[in-house]
Formats: sequence, C-alpha cells, structure tokens
Amino acid sequence: MTKGWEDNFEALLAWLDPDRERAGAKYEEIRHGLVNIFNWRGCSDSEDLADETISRVMKKVSEVAATYKGDPALYFYGVAKRLLFEVNRRAQSKVEKITPEQLRDTLVADDPDDNSEEAYECLESCLQKLSASDRELILNYYQQEQHTIEYRRQLAQRHGLAPNNLRVKVYRIRAMLHECIQSCLKTRTANETNSLENHD
Repeated sequence: MTKGWEDNFEALLAWLDPDRERAGAKYEEIRHGLVNIFNWRGCSDSEDLADETISRVMKKVSEVAATYKGDPALYFYGVAKRLLFEVNRRAQSKVEKITPEQLRDTLVADDPDDNSEEAYECLESCLQKLSASDRELILNYYQQEQHTIEYRRQLAQRHGLAPNNLRVKVYRIRAMLHECIQSCLKTRTANETNSLENHD
C-alpha cells in the first residue's frame, strides 16, 4: 500500500465526514450501494467494479472535495455510471458479430429476395441506425440459440429492463428493423429501376 494511496484514502474519508467513525460507515454504505448498482445491471464482477469506482474517486478527491456541493455518494454513482458505459462498450466490442443469416429468417424472410446481397446490406445498414443499447440487445438476443430463463434474466438486467418487458422490447426492435429493411430494399429497387431507365 503506497503512501499516495493512503493519503488519498484519508482525504476521501475526510470528504465523507469530519468524524472518522461516521466517515467509515458512510464509506461502507456507498460501497454497498455501488455493488448493488453493478449487480442490478447484471455485472458478474460487481465487487471489483465497485472498488474501481472508489479508486477513481480517490484519485480525484483532492480536486473534487473543495468545490463539490451535495451528497458525495451522488458523485460516486456518477463515476459508476461512466464506468458502466465503458464496461458495456468493451463488452460490445468483444461480442462476436451476429451474421445477417442469423437475423434473416425473422427480419427478411417474407421477401422473395431475402437471400440477396442487397438484403444483407440493408440489414447491416439498419442495425447501425439503432441506438448502441438496442443494437447490443438484439444482437445478444439472437446469438443465444436457446433462451434459458437465466439468460433472459441477465440480458434484461444488463439493459435495465424487467424480465417481462424483454420480449416486448425485442419485438419492437425487430419491427423497426423489419420496416427499415423493407424501406431500404424498396429504395434500392427504385434506384436500380431509375438507373436502367436512364440508360435506355
């Protein structure tokens, strides 16, 4: 344990409360709250993430303590929110990208040209139009071949949804993708027709 860490920790406790005993209790309360937040968001390493959050606050406490107004716990939770964003972004980058074929059956199966390259390109384009959260949800949902109760629960938690709302959310995203794909294909067809007519 370095002296710098000890100094930062002492500064952190002093910021939480001038009384050392009350500061210690406040520290434990905040850490418990952080663990609960990460657990609720479906993180398997909630304890480590809570400690990482505290570590980040400790590095900034000398700058923050003098000017911060309000309950220090709220500052911790703000740092935790940013850390969650980083974790989700890293997790998304590690997820193997779902292939157009895996979504094709439910999204473009009604099209006579559902096997065409145009349909795949439209699917890719429409996926990019979704929010990062919705895109991650739909990709993760279809990557799991068999949706166990536990998998759906974890996926719902990760996206801040009640388990019963997961299917509704997925259905709405599928509907948006399907509509987007149809529109994209029609536009491509119209453009191709116009191009052929202009060359006649």
